[in-house]
Amino acid sequence: MKGMNSPFWLEALAKSWGKGWEEQEAVWRWREVVGGGLSKLARPLYVERGVLHLAVPSPVVANELRLWEKEIISRLANMAPKSGVKELRFRIVSEAKPAQEIKAEPGAKEVRRAEALIPENLPNPLRTKILRLLAQVLSQEESILARGGRRCRRCGVAFLGDGEECPLCRLLP
Repeated sequence: MKGMNSPFWLEALAKSWGKGWEEQEAVWRWREVVGGGLSKLARPLYVERGVLHLAVPSPVVANELRLWEKEIISRLANMAPKSGVKELRFRIVSEAKPAQEIKAEPGAKEVRRAEALIPENLPNPLRTKILRLLAQVLSQEESILARGGRRCRRCGVAFLGDGEECPLCRLLP
């Protein structure tokens, strides 16, 4: 492991999550590989045995991506070689927009919780950014739960809607 001042700390953290993390490199680097425009149309879900599973909003988008599949796989081989992606598989997902946007500013309670969760030995600019982001997420979760939301029984994320699993977990096998 390299020093905590480099991005390699993330790699060390991911390794601690268990076997198979390297295969997910294509998911983490998707936006970098395909660019901002395409990353808004196709959302990577997971990599399994060389197949990158993507959520797309329509069959039209899936067909367009099939035309570019060789180019995308070539870019993935160069930029995310640990994934070993050889094939793309598409899942049509209607992404309904939430009825009301949830905006909640973090309070002192969320900032304290976030500070307790973030390692103190991170470089200060990175720690500050992660702290701000995590406090915002914690605040949004509280807001979702206060509005009648629930936690996904599978991944623990707070969500609005029916069922016991969040929309993403419902997509995963």
